[in-house]
Amino acid sequence: MKYFIAVYQKLKNTYLSQSSMENDLPMICPSLRVYENEELELLKPQSLLNDEQKKALSIIKKQNMAYELNSVPISSQFWDLNPNNSLFDIYRDILDKNNLKNLEESLDQMIAIQSTILFDAKKNDTKEFKAYKKYRTTYEQTVDKITAHLELFDGLDTDEEKSNWNDQLVNLNTIKELAFSDWKIKGNKDYIEKELTRINKASEADLYLAMAQSAKNTFDAAEKTDVISNASIHDINFIPYDFMENESGWNSMRIEKSELDILHTEAKNSNENLPSEILSIDYDESVVQAVELDYSFVHLKRNWFNKNFMLSNLFEWNEPKKISDGETISNDFKLPAFPKTMILIKNLKIVLDPSITNDTINNPNQLIYFGPLIMKQQLFVNKNNNQKFLKAITNVKTIKSDQLNSLTRKTVDIESSKISATESIAKPVTEPVAEATKASPNLAFNNKMNMNILNNVRNLRPVTTVVPPQPIAPIQPIKPVIPIRNTGIFVPIKYPIQIPSAGANVQFKVSDKINNDPIYKCAISIKGTNNSRIYEIETNEIGMINQMIPIGEYSIELRIDDYAILNQNFSITTVNPLNLEYKLQREEVKFKSFFLIGMICEKMPRIPVLGS
Repeated sequence: MKYFIAVYQKLKNTYLSQSSMENDLPMICPSLRVYENEELELLKPQSLLNDEQKKALSIIKKQNMAYELNSVPISSQFWDLNPNNSLFDIYRDILDKNNLKNLEESLDQMIAIQSTILFDAKKNDTKEFKAYKKYRTTYEQTVDKITAHLELFDGLDTDEEKSNWNDQLVNLNTIKELAFSDWKIKGNKDYIEKELTRINKASEADLYLAMAQSAKNTFDAAEKTDVISNASIHDINFIPYDFMENESGWNSMRIEKSELDILHTEAKNSNENLPSEILSIDYDESVVQAVELDYSFVHLKRNWFNKNFMLSNLFEWNEPKKISDGETISNDFKLPAFPKTMILIKNLKIVLDPSITNDTINNPNQLIYFGPLIMKQQLFVNKNNNQKFLKAITNVKTIKSDQLNSLTRKTVDIESSKISATESIAKPVTEPVAEATKASPNLAFNNKMNMNILNNVRNLRPVTTVVPPQPIAPIQPIKPVIPIRNTGIFVPIKYPIQIPSAGANVQFKVSDKINNDPIYKCAISIKGTNNSRIYEIETNEIGMINQMIPIGEYSIELRIDDYAILNQNFSITTVNPLNLEYKLQREEVKFKSFFLIGMICEKMPRIPVLGS
């Protein structure tokens, strides 16, 4: 675990040396979230999506992802997903409870007096302003129709129904764009809004109202439709915007063993934004010689979020829970900080001691860990320098599978085996937990997949999201944290009943369906359908790979960029060698995965409170 911490420390130092602001707060993500490029691409504004089908999918699928990446931190020691504490809901609540009504009414009177474009001499709407309201209403009605159409999707069963539904959605979007054009041309949209802008700039009160009201209008519209044509609240502008499609914004890094040790010592000594439970995990990583990876700092920009109106002297906040004090990151404040930059890594390689053999790696009765990552059971060799290395599993379906989850719970070290299985399993973030847990030194590691490794092997008990205060139980004395050690990165699986080791040497051959060319680096995911075995391997230069697999029934998934996914089943009935050959069909698909190792949050300054 210490070298994983060292990698985070290196990336943190790199970010701070490049372009850090005074309120920047780098925070580790202990559960190490994994995202595929398709998931992140759907969060981009629809104007950046050229594929109509992706636009339709983004409307349906982006909400959960957006809530995850807008999780507000409630601890100064780490950042993790917490959809129950989302920037959306917090910001909207601040807008709703801020005293805008009286200020808006006084400004309406000012507008009526000052503007001859909006009102005539009798204080009635001008014909231009009437047209503006008329065509704006028509446009909003087209958006409502899209909303009603979106609600039909869950009831569709066949591909034909879904295809027809998508065609209708495209047609409705066309109607919406025409309505927007009418609003712009016949409704004098630019002319009227230019006048509104001029008036809003007339005083500090106007400017304050413009900032606050603009955000409030966005949320009001989103509540009606859950989608907004130009600035949906679920859109995220990534910078660089195309990091998931090419190498824009990515840099390579190699950290040698000596530097890894120095970085880990630095992290332990500073103990800044790092949980003490994580820092105490110290096991044998002597087989690791270096770490190679690509990294990127991806900035998150939200069109609807503007913290400046809260800093105005006109801002009033009379609620019991303060917004922020400019220092403390905890659940005691409404918005102590917000996430603004992802620390992403990909193409992770763990360079191993030269004495490591293939048999050491290719052992079906163990899992291989690098911190919270699970590595492939395959030894790779760099032919240029003969270095041996491991790769991380990047198939998100495999990582999130119940099968892998079950195996991680069985890699329990003897020192931590006293913990019951039911006590160790991480709960979903939506389940409540007593407020008394706040008194515990344990932290809210809300990950059902990779954090099981830490919860079980390293004796950490997960805690889920905090709910409103309940009676607090008597606080027990906190025991000192004792470093937990195990045998190293190779952790045996503790099966309840010893599984027979008999199996067959299976040779997998993967080639192009059209020209029969071998396919190099094809990712192969193998899962037992009548046992708990799971394998993640890749083909070599001639499109082949051998793997010892016990007798049983298996499903197999083959995936590589530019080819369609192939899913099939196979059986191992004897210990005789078996040759399996697969042909992949060319298709424009990309399978990239990114590990979210940390998040740069921005600490909010002290927000003025009435009477303070």
